[in-house]
Amino acid sequence: MVGPLTLAASAAAFGVYGYRRPADLFRLAVHSRLRVAGFRSRRAALPDATISYWRGGRGESPLLFVHGFGTEAAVNWSAQLVACAPRFDAIAPDLPGFGASDRPQANNIAVQVQCLLALLDRLRLPRVGLIGHSMGGWISLAFASAFPERVDRLVVVDAAGLRFEPDLGLERALLPETIDDVRLLIEANFRRPPRIPAFVLRDLLRVARRDVGPRTALLERLVYGDEHVDAHLHAITAPTLVVWGRRDTLTPPSLGERLAAGIPDARLVVFEDAAHSPNVERPVRFNQLLLDFVSARDDERWRPPVRQVG
Repeated sequence: MVGPLTLAASAAAFGVYGYRRPADLFRLAVHSRLRVAGFRSRRAALPDATISYWRGGRGESPLLFVHGFGTEAAVNWSAQLVACAPRFDAIAPDLPGFGASDRPQANNIAVQVQCLLALLDRLRLPRVGLIGHSMGGWISLAFASAFPERVDRLVVVDAAGLRFEPDLGLERALLPETIDDVRLLIEANFRRPPRIPAFVLRDLLRVARRDVGPRTALLERLVYGDEHVDAHLHAITAPTLVVWGRRDTLTPPSLGERLAAGIPDARLVVFEDAAHSPNVERPVRFNQLLLDFVSARDDERWRPPVRQVG
């Protein structure tokens, strides 16, 4: 039987660890939430990298969630995975270079696309609904244009991938060097940024700096490379939902308008009260929008609400 001193010592140790490593505790809480919802973390050895991915759900139709730059699948998509699990087979990989997946020497959009293709082949999934956020939206657009026969429906959220003149002052938010840079990243993702204590910001900075070398190289290839999808949008055949936060400063809403105009069968929904991550900032409303779209029959002409406010 555990005595009171042991319990007190354990609680004190947990408190110290929580103070020194709050990001790890948050990640543990997110992973625990997914496991309670029936998700399991698995590994897949692919030609370009061995990756980790989450999979769960009770439906037969598969949905593949692709996370953004500087994060991992569970953190980016936990609310959506839990919401979709009762009706879909939900899969969310950590992309090469992120989360628990390998850090390949060569990493660009083409590598990410090939890893998604190899994962679908490994899981014997001929077609999926594809959902991508930010850089994950770029990867999803590139995948859907290169392999249109593999995508049933496409959802992109505040996606990168089109040529535009980015605010290079925001580069320090994506590759933070100080806790002020971390604050800048949080402000870019939320219309009303949460108040976060300094000790949490310091730990978020620690996590962000762990893979700074490879991520710097990847970001440079994304900004200055030649993998933009402007010329390939016409090849996307899947019905497409484009979701954007009106207050996004990383990927401006004008990019969403260009995507919706360039993809043959696309609809744009703008969240007036969100920034770069409406799926995180407005999860209930986003989840309903997502479920309505991916649940629509092929013979239905799905129409989004005229406005998304609240």
